[in-house]
Amino acid sequence: MSFYGLILGISFVIGINYFYSHNIVIPKNKENYFIFSTLIWGIIGARIYGVVAAWPYFSQNPLQILNLRTGGLGIYGGLLVGIIFIYIFSKKNKIKFLNITNSLVPIIPLCQSIGRWGNYFNHEIYGINNQPVWLYESILLFILYLIFKRFGSHQTALFLIYYGILRFLLEFIRLDTIPILYLSLAQILSLLFIIIGLIIIKYENTHH
Repeated sequence: MSFYGLILGISFVIGINYFYSHNIVIPKNKENYFIFSTLIWGIIGARIYGVVAAWPYFSQNPLQILNLRTGGLGIYGGLLVGIIFIYIFSKKNKIKFLNITNSLVPIIPLCQSIGRWGNYFNHEIYGINNQPVWLYESILLFILYLIFKRFGSHQTALFLIYYGILRFLLEFIRLDTIPILYLSLAQILSLLFIIIGLIIIKYENTHH
């Protein structure tokens, strides 16, 4: 197993253990289905984003699309597809969507922070003048994890806004961006995350 895969595996184990230790939202008989389905769909989404980001390479090497050991997972793809699955799950099981996400979000920054070290071993996610963008993001995500340990409300909104701002700014120095007009795809998604986060705060404030 590559160091990349090992580090991702560690981050997954931490996230899964947190879920089983803290879950009070998902019925016990649906815990396994929920957490492993969320992870699988998240990985699929992350891979799709990673393939799109490096399409010139993957279009010439299509068999490498299934080779996850060499990296190429885009967190935005994982978050978006994972959120879609959670939303569908919440509707089918009549569980409030934000109750699920608020219970999961506090551990996500730690898992992301650890996962970024996989990028170090894969020698990826560097910026202009060879700046270690992966390290900046790892540190800033760990800070968000510490904030969550002292923060009791609006967890989903805080994550969306914080990560949206963080990623929007770091995209200016990243080299592996997907340009769309004057911004990158990740920056557009970052702005969307920030807007959704603000909407969630307004929603939660008016429904409590």
